[in-house]
Amino acid sequence: MNDAKGILRLAEAADRPKAAASAPDREFLSRSEVARLFGVSPSTVTRWARTGLVASVRTPGGHYRYRAQDAHLAFQSAARGKEDPS
Repeated sequence: MNDAKGILRLAEAADRPKAAASAPDREFLSRSEVARLFGVSPSTVTRWARTGLVASVRTPGGHYRYRAQDAHLAFQSAARGKEDPS
């Protein structure tokens, strides 16, 4: 998947209904939680992380974790990009 398609998917995800936001005291989210936020599959979130579209860290066990603040900022950015066609 190229970056342009990934960015378009982020913007499209911003239009989908979202699950309840994660608890504010959590610093990191799982890929499933980020997937619910964007309305996409967990494998899509992993693909975004591997291509650098979404910032992530790896646990010692190899799992991806996403900073909650970064995920919410990316979502807000995608939503703004969808509203502003310029």
